[in-house]
Amino acid sequence: MTEAAEGVEPAANKAPTTSVLGAFASTWQSFSPDPADDDAAKVAREKAEASLRDELGLIVNAENLVVLAGSGVSFSVGLTTQTGPDSPRAPGMSELWAAVTALDSYTAAVAKIREETVATRNLELVLSEAVSRLALGDDADLSAFVSAAETEVWERCNFVGDHSDLTTHELFLRKVARRSTRLQRTQVFTTNYDLAIETAARRARFSVIDGFGYGGRDFDGGSFDLDFVRRRPQEQLALEPSVFHLLKLHGSVDWDGTGNAVQKVSGRPEAPVLIYPSVAKYRLSYQQPYLEFMSRFQIALRQPDVGLIVAGFGFNDEHLVAPIEAAIRSNIGLRAIVVTPDARDAGRSGTLAWIEDLITRGDRRLTLLDGTFGELVRHLPDVPQMEERDAHSDRVAQRRPSEVR
Repeated sequence: MTEAAEGVEPAANKAPTTSVLGAFASTWQSFSPDPADDDAAKVAREKAEASLRDELGLIVNAENLVVLAGSGVSFSVGLTTQTGPDSPRAPGMSELWAAVTALDSYTAAVAKIREETVATRNLELVLSEAVSRLALGDDADLSAFVSAAETEVWERCNFVGDHSDLTTHELFLRKVARRSTRLQRTQVFTTNYDLAIETAARRARFSVIDGFGYGGRDFDGGSFDLDFVRRRPQEQLALEPSVFHLLKLHGSVDWDGTGNAVQKVSGRPEAPVLIYPSVAKYRLSYQQPYLEFMSRFQIALRQPDVGLIVAGFGFNDEHLVAPIEAAIRSNIGLRAIVVTPDARDAGRSGTLAWIEDLITRGDRRLTLLDGTFGELVRHLPDVPQMEERDAHSDRVAQRRPSEVR
């Protein structure tokens, strides 16, 4: 599923509060009602919410819209009313750690890993050390553990199915991917292995350009340069609406690398194409097909008019953090919002602290939302501002009734 080391999973016993920091709110403004609020506090909260919607409107109507969806986005996947509480859901890092430590191969392998590494209870660190030791020489115990751990991660992250409630994902796509066809297609980059976005797109009747061509099975990076058009009799070709690009930065549970090409398969792949949580992900991210995604991610952030939405991402993956920080430093045409329930936590990443500092020093391009993916979707404007203008242009461009014979 997940950029597993991000740690953006629901925090135990954390109060469900939402607050924002941006050019329109130079200090953190809470959106959570307080019975003690006076009229001035209520007005300030309402004004901040309206300003946030306006800012999100500018972001989603930029010429280029880029979304980076981290593990926190998958935590919004719910369960339908027909399912029980034991139906599979997005795993957090603590759940993955518990599953891996319960493996039969864990005891023998952990004896060959440093105690201080195991004491961190960090799956990425433990797998990283196991992989590093295997690189120095074969070890049956470590090899069995790494293989079993990777299988466990794949199984836990293959949780999306008919039982999954993807209402939030579907609404998000309607708000960010149903843009004017005069703008560039929305590019959704995700570190998650799961099929939440693809399934939500299918349910909401969106067309997805994901690097596998028109219903094809083999990966071909050049297919991102193709598009969907509608042909009607006696009319010009027109770009089809409700189309977006999906680029899975760490692989997908339905990708198989058995042959010479990466293929999309139904059922369990023989050789899953995933970047598992270990230090190897930095090296693997610059091999195909991940290199294609990383290149397009970096290029997208350099565009002169780009809106960036970062949701559920903890800024701990260096190979993704570096391009974002570079864009913030150099791209004056960037407008960005970062959404995470850890935005104000003491243990947050240095990048989040840096972004907060830039905002407080007057950087009007940036906004921080201390909240969940669901809160972001709630505040996104229902109808992109450009949509009505485009519809009006289309209406007046049609011939008048008197001209129709």
